[in-house]
Order: sequence, then structure tokens, then C-alpha cells
Amino acid sequence: MLAQAPPAIDPAHLLTPFHVQGPRQNRGITVPPHRHVQGMLLMVREGVSVVHGDEDALAMAPGRIGWIPPGVLHEANWFGQARGLCVYVRADACDRLPARSTVWPASPLVEALLQRLASVPLGGLDRAHTAGMFEVLVAELRLSRQVRLPLPMPRDRRLRELALSLLDQPDDARGIDAWAQRLNMSSRTLMRRFRGETGVTLGQWRQQARLLRALELLAAGKPVTEVALAIGYESVSAFIGSFRNTYGVTPSQYFPRH
Repeated sequence: MLAQAPPAIDPAHLLTPFHVQGPRQNRGITVPPHRHVQGMLLMVREGVSVVHGDEDALAMAPGRIGWIPPGVLHEANWFGQARGLCVYVRADACDRLPARSTVWPASPLVEALLQRLASVPLGGLDRAHTAGMFEVLVAELRLSRQVRLPLPMPRDRRLRELALSLLDQPDDARGIDAWAQRLNMSSRTLMRRFRGETGVTLGQWRQQARLLRALELLAAGKPVTEVALAIGYESVSAFIGSFRNTYGVTPSQYFPRH
């Protein structure tokens, strides 16, 4: 089950598999903030996993591979029917993987390698064979185009308060002036600092936060109209248009394809 801790990790093992399995829950399944001494590769089979780290939020649906480097404080929410797997990577083997949290599109070869590595009990494969498969996996990931993280998180305490509030309540309709007043800064300063720390405007960030929440709700089986209203869109057509522009398909088409 997702709520269980990973198995005890023997420092002698290069990789430690952990299977994720959990029934659909109304509010999703939550893993509280924690760190790993190891790195972690995550593959989603069903549902949507949203991992909030120190600097970024990773959104992973089927068809995505996620990476959390060693030592990164993170928490996770899994929405919908939770099914997937993790492979913990010994810290001294993480140097050729990214230093920041990363998402890649899954390929048949990468999926097969992760599935193979996670399907054998610890010690069930010859160490040289395990190391060889891991080398191929790393080489494939390094050749893959990284998926742009949808929600770079600001470092400034006040801006982070704003970002977390919008993630928690994506239907919050307050404008920039209202937020600037709450954070005790001018609107111009708010816009400049937010873009400087995240690389996107507050409006762009808010839209991505809403669409990320939409993925969570859609994975939980909510109808498109309910999702559109829940994340702050005044019309269903506007929501569908934004969703299509971002993901290339309509909300109703997304999960059958992923």
C-alpha cells in the first residue's frame, strides 16, 4: 500500500524496489513530508501523483517517469486509483541523474526496465546484471527530453505562501492587487518578484496550478463541468480550451490516452 514505508534498504543493494497500490479515495492518498537518503524513480500506472518538493511540484500521470534526488524534502498526493512503482537508487549511484527533481516522458524501453527491476525480489538478480540494466536505464533517461515542470515554486517566504494558497484553493478569485495588499508589497513588486523567482508570470502560474488540480480531480472521477467550476473557471468551454492548449487533448480524452 502507498501508506506503508518502503522496505529496509541495505546499503549493499544498488536498487530497492517498492510497489505502490491503493484504492481510490475521495480526497486522495497523502504521504507526509519526508526525505530519502536514496534517490527515487517513480513510474505511475494508474491515477495521478503530485509531488511537492522544496522548489517544484511534479505532476505525474501514466506515461511519465519522475525523479526525486537524494535528500530532497517532499510530500506526495496520489489521486484516483493508485498503482505504480518506485525504485530507490543508492545515493552513490545518483551522480549521473539530475540534481533537481525531474519528469520525463515514459518510453516502452524505460517502462520495461523499471518494471523488470521492480519485479524481482532484493538479491534476486545477479549484481552485475542489475548494474547493467541500470546503466541502460540511466542512458535512456539522459537521452530523453525532460518535461517542463509545471509549477516552479518561489523561494521567498511570502511568495511561497501565495503559491501554496493557490495550490490549495485554485478557485480563489482574488486579483494581484488584493494579494499584493495581503503580502504587504506593491502590485508591481509582487509581479516582478514572482516572475523573477519562478520564470513565469503570476497569471501563468495560477493557470498551471488550476490545470494541475484539474488532473487530480479528473483522476478522481469528477465530471468535466464540476472540475471546471471547482478550479475557478466561469465557463466549461474556457476550461476545455485551456486544457487542450496545455495537454493537446480535451479533459475527457486525457486519461484514456494516458
